[in-house]
Amino acid sequence: MRIKVYFARFVLFLIIFAILFVLTMIIFFVNLHTGMTPKPTIQKIISQSTSPPNGINANLKEEDYFSFIEDFGFKTNLSEYDKYMNPENRDEYLVLINSENPLAYDYTAADMIEVKDTRPGWPMQRLREYPAKALEALLIEARANGFSDITVTSAYRSYDLQTSLFNNEVAKYPNLGKEDAIAKAATVVAMPGTSEHQSGLCLDMHNKPAADVSFAKTDQAKWLAANCYKFGFILRYPEDKADITGISFEPWHFRYVGRYHATQMVNLKMCFEEYMEYLK
Repeated sequence: MRIKVYFARFVLFLIIFAILFVLTMIIFFVNLHTGMTPKPTIQKIISQSTSPPNGINANLKEEDYFSFIEDFGFKTNLSEYDKYMNPENRDEYLVLINSENPLAYDYTAADMIEVKDTRPGWPMQRLREYPAKALEALLIEARANGFSDITVTSAYRSYDLQTSLFNNEVAKYPNLGKEDAIAKAATVVAMPGTSEHQSGLCLDMHNKPAADVSFAKTDQAKWLAANCYKFGFILRYPEDKADITGISFEPWHFRYVGRYHATQMVNLKMCFEEYMEYLK
């Protein structure tokens, strides 16, 4: 009698299992053929494309990385600027410049061009070709969003000009000793050779009479900070990363790295120094 009961229970179990299996397969194939499978988010793409401790998968193609992004929400047609926002050699502009990675005194890039959106009445500014053209796209889109008063006040600076700016900053602290004055100045103005401006890859842009942290409270600054990565730029010196960058908050200072790496930094919530360490 017991054997019959056990056998009946086993048969019932097999029937239930078979029904559940069939239902699961039906749901799977329905989803597969009706497009109901959720589309991966870019954060998931990042997690799938990394393999600690070596960081981001170097074999991940840029077009694959952005294949799940259908629209950046641009209000203007920026197709002619695609190659500048999204350089084919995505690592060419990934050069960390700071106190530990200075540029030579005589460094000047060969592909410098004029910046169209230099502030009227100011000396014509220059950048390397790719950041200059990507910047054009960024400010075209900014104007389409109602921000027509953002202009560039500083871009490329020679070593000598940076020296003059730094010495002027040091002179603001006459009550400090020489070493303390230099250390204080270095948190505001990069020391000669350590400034990104010498690379031709960064710029200062805002709508203020002069660069000031109050710019961060404007709608213009908020839009730039939220959207600059789409054009290949990062906000180089964020407020919450000053202890890492060694430079105080500069809501007007943007650095070109190309869209791929800019997007990575935004999603990983890393400043440039953290990101370069992450890639090692």
